[in-house]
Amino acid sequence: MTAWFSVYPHLGGGRGTYLPVLAELRRVATCHVPTLPGRDGRYGEPAHRTFASLGDDLWQQLRVELDAGADPGELVLFGFSMGALLATELAARLAEQGTGCRGLVVAGSPPPHLLDAVERIGDLPDDEFVAALARHGVMAQTVLPEAELRELMLPIWRADCAVVESHPRARVRLSCPVLAVAGSADPLVDAAQLAAWQQVGGPGSRFLTVPGGHGAVLENHGVLLELLTEAAGVDLRASR
Repeated sequence: MTAWFSVYPHLGGGRGTYLPVLAELRRVATCHVPTLPGRDGRYGEPAHRTFASLGDDLWQQLRVELDAGADPGELVLFGFSMGALLATELAARLAEQGTGCRGLVVAGSPPPHLLDAVERIGDLPDDEFVAALARHGVMAQTVLPEAELRELMLPIWRADCAVVESHPRARVRLSCPVLAVAGSADPLVDAAQLAAWQQVGGPGSRFLTVPGGHGAVLENHGVLLELLTEAAGVDLRASR
């Protein structure tokens, strides 16, 4: 069977988050890109504000692929920041069904059981909330002076922040290998937290750092492509 991918966005992100990487991956594999409410083709729907409800939504979308015959044993799940927690949740749900997945690649996040170390910012006033997002590298500094863009995105940012802060923080144990990566200067993930992902995954789990801050993995498409194709056992060169 052929490997396939399911990818999950960061806080405030949507279907366009990984477009350059997906364009390459789709030359060799199928990519499932879910749509989150409040953005993309679901603008008219309120964004989820709890981790449980968003997890249920994403699970139903993934079930469509599985019910159509996609092999969960060939699935590689990937998520960055908030998306890392979502991808881990989907991997756990697959494990609960006894199917599991081929692998999990996570970036820019502590593992679920260490989330308490992350600063809670969801109740801050708007200006302080946006400044905290920028300080942590979750949002580009260039957005700060863009009042219209801030007003447009603020409800999504707050909803996604509520999702992360409502995570149950339970310890997850998977049988699939987990590949965890973070920027060497990521303010949200220290070395011990990154290494702790090995406690989540099965044999073959490992972690690594790349130069840069919180968004280092997103900013280096080549590195991300290499990580994903390695986890899936596919070779982009074969399609050239």
